[in-house]
Amino acid sequence: MILALAVLILGGGVAGADVLLGGLAPGDVKQDLGDLDRGIPADLRYAPDVEGARLVAHAPGADLYAATMPDGGHCTEIALAGAGLAGAVCTPAATLRALPIEVTVPFVDPLTMASPIVVGGRVNALGAAALHVEFEDGSLRSIPLSGDRFFVFVVTADDLTQAHRHGMTIIASDVDGLQVATAQVPRTDFSDPLEQDAKQPIFVSTISVQDDLTQVLGIEGSVNVSGAASLELRYPDGTIVDIPLGADGHYRFDLPARRTGDLFEEPGVLVARDASGKELADAPVAAVAFWRGTR
Repeated sequence: MILALAVLILGGGVAGADVLLGGLAPGDVKQDLGDLDRGIPADLRYAPDVEGARLVAHAPGADLYAATMPDGGHCTEIALAGAGLAGAVCTPAATLRALPIEVTVPFVDPLTMASPIVVGGRVNALGAAALHVEFEDGSLRSIPLSGDRFFVFVVTADDLTQAHRHGMTIIASDVDGLQVATAQVPRTDFSDPLEQDAKQPIFVSTISVQDDLTQVLGIEGSVNVSGAASLELRYPDGTIVDIPLGADGHYRFDLPARRTGDLFEEPGVLVARDASGKELADAPVAAVAFWRGTR
């Protein structure tokens, strides 16, 4: 079991109290972990052991909780002092082998150069006994590892600017100090999300209800490729429907009730064409649950 941890007492917790590694997660963390599978079909659920979720790593200002998955993977949640939960993520067992070091870096809007940087995760590389972070200027900072090699750390004020501008490298080493794995934390992307959407030839967002993520009630977004005059949706069965395209490139299309489940097992395709009918760009569109199944 990943979470077979000894109980350690650490001073100065997120709220200033002592912290027990191995202690059960609070109710809001359990709820967030449980919500990961809301609306997902049974055979695609992560099914973390929510009631067994425990505190697996701590740093001043941040706590990392983890719950095991039936396949041996785990789901984790970072709780930030003063900002609440950062959003749960899951790593199936098959993925662990491809991730020598798992890294999660949550941010809270608005994102600025003064925004704190918190990094959490787990070292999966065999033989890893110590962990450090290296910054652009070559300086190294030690990162405590829990008994099961989970970690969380908060970048100090002295290192914050260079971490935002240049990113940093997480380095795992063995008992002899030899490097066994690394993971790169990229520099902070301060670009406007709307500007990033506009750079995609076809930006698409699906409209669903949280209780059933196999359904797509509608799609909306924008066609940003130059010269686009029309847009169509090609269903997995080959049926093609035209989608009205606004003069500014924006669109919205509500799927007929009989079609809301058609984008679950296979994705459809959005196709943008010019005035002569020539295809300019395409983009896949599928239910949220479809993408869960491909992970």
